[in-house]
Amino acid sequence: MKLSYIFSLLFLTGILATSCVKDEMYNGPSSITGVSFSPSAATPDDDVTVTATITSINGVESAAVFYKANNGSFVSVPMTGAGDIYTGTIPKQADQITVTFYVKAITKKGIEAVSSEKSYKVGAIPPNYAAIVLNEIDGNTKYVELFNNSAAPVNISGMIILKNTVSLKNADNTPNWTVPAGTILPANGYGIIKCSGYTATADPAAVVIGTVGDGMSAKQTLLLELTKPDGTVLSTFQRGVAPWGTTITAIATTDSYSRVPNGAATWKLALQTPGKVNGASTGDIPAN
Repeated sequence: MKLSYIFSLLFLTGILATSCVKDEMYNGPSSITGVSFSPSAATPDDDVTVTATITSINGVESAAVFYKANNGSFVSVPMTGAGDIYTGTIPKQADQITVTFYVKAITKKGIEAVSSEKSYKVGAIPPNYAAIVLNEIDGNTKYVELFNNSAAPVNISGMIILKNTVSLKNADNTPNWTVPAGTILPANGYGIIKCSGYTATADPAAVVIGTVGDGMSAKQTLLLELTKPDGTVLSTFQRGVAPWGTTITAIATTDSYSRVPNGAATWKLALQTPGKVNGASTGDIPAN
């Protein structure tokens, strides 16, 4: 009888212990994994998106990114979730700032969990204007292509394109279009400026720099100049001579004015390749 009683007590004790373990498990904190941020190389023009996988048996009540600039105080920004994936945005910071951040999640039971800290340093991309060239000009499907002829990203903000000695116009036809602030051409990357009447399909990897109110013609004399923000001319294309805008021989509708080989000094006719490496020459550019 006593043995039976003792076994019963042990059995009940086991059940209670198991129940307590389960309660503790179900009332535990969230799991925070896969914390990452993008872009991985942030510039002063970049907001940074923090992503984390957050799971909880009890459900997640709230999640936030806590960040600080250098040795400042932590500031929180809320995260929003889609399934178990949560994202929050750290606003852009000044050049050379070190940002430290972590993710905090609170379950619907009010239990907090905190991730380990991560950090990144903000770095401005230098304006290496000399690396940028006019690379392709298409008067048929209406675009101008720039090429970064270097192995590093280049900030091209503020650069100017002159057509027939006058700055390109804005899309609303107001004067003095310039490359928008924060425009970066990646290493050996391409940028497309859409001209009036644009019908091309640019390579998806190309940067769309902007849209201008000027057209481009495949059958007019043309002087196109790429300059620094201070007006110093860096890259030039010329077909014919002044007076600019005079009607001359048309080129094939499938061709553009292209540097051949890509990024080189020589201009030729080549098949249109908006936003990617120029192809082989289809012939010389007619003088008139």
